[in-house]
Amino acid sequence: MAVTEAKHRDGPDFSALPEGCLASVVSFTSPPDACRLASVSPIFKSACDSDAVWASFLPPDWRSMVSRSAPSLKELYFSLCDDPVLVGDGKMSFSLDRHSGKKCIMLSARALSITGGDTPSNWSWNHMPNSRFAEVAELMGAYRLEIRGTISPRMLSPRTLYAAYLVFKLTHTFNGFQLRLFDVGAGFVGAEVGKRERSVHLSRTKRSGGQPRRRWRSGVIPLAPDEGDGSYPKERRDGWSEIELGEFLTEDGQDGEVEMNVLDTRHSWIVGLFVEGIEIRPKDGK
Repeated sequence: MAVTEAKHRDGPDFSALPEGCLASVVSFTSPPDACRLASVSPIFKSACDSDAVWASFLPPDWRSMVSRSAPSLKELYFSLCDDPVLVGDGKMSFSLDRHSGKKCIMLSARALSITGGDTPSNWSWNHMPNSRFAEVAELMGAYRLEIRGTISPRMLSPRTLYAAYLVFKLTHTFNGFQLRLFDVGAGFVGAEVGKRERSVHLSRTKRSGGQPRRRWRSGVIPLAPDEGDGSYPKERRDGWSEIELGEFLTEDGQDGEVEMNVLDTRHSWIVGLFVEGIEIRPKDGK
């Protein structure tokens, strides 16, 4: 009796609600909240794990982008967080942000416009085992670097602050990237805000081109510790590196086109860069 009274004093006993009502309430929360609430009681777990809840966390058009199946929508949700799906003839990938369920899109190197990309003496196209795409671009040598990508905001989640990232690696034979700044930007075509708004480094090493080069088994120079100012690349969990190009905000039913770019026109020789693509994902899970 005392326990029952204590429960009433602490607040309403939601576990007494029908499972369908609980699922409706939980569907207005977030994926992390649903996972936490599942530990409250068996009836909460049943409601929180239901397809009714996880359908609300998936993008409305997910069926048109995903052909894979899973025992439940919850398992499908997390598989899309951890294992991107190739779309657009294999030139793009689709995944979900684990925290929010919002769309993440990666444009492969083949989906980008790379100056000199069809010139074998400048760029070659190769398969790399740790890439999600069939091909990545390798810079064999050039006097300039110019990479551009575009995407329709309708492919992304609305009302979301997105950031775009160049996903790349430097090979053990790289040269010309030391202390070199590259102009980057991301934003809607026709809007100046966010485009070419800053300069970044693609390498953290200060080694001069004449110093001996140490060969690494992976064929890639590991990055130095992150300085944390956003102008140097970071290592990703998939073994690649990334540098933020810029950010932009999407709205409901938005038309237009988002352009992302990496520009360098200093006309000095650079060599030894792998480009996997440009990833667009919610910034800081927002």
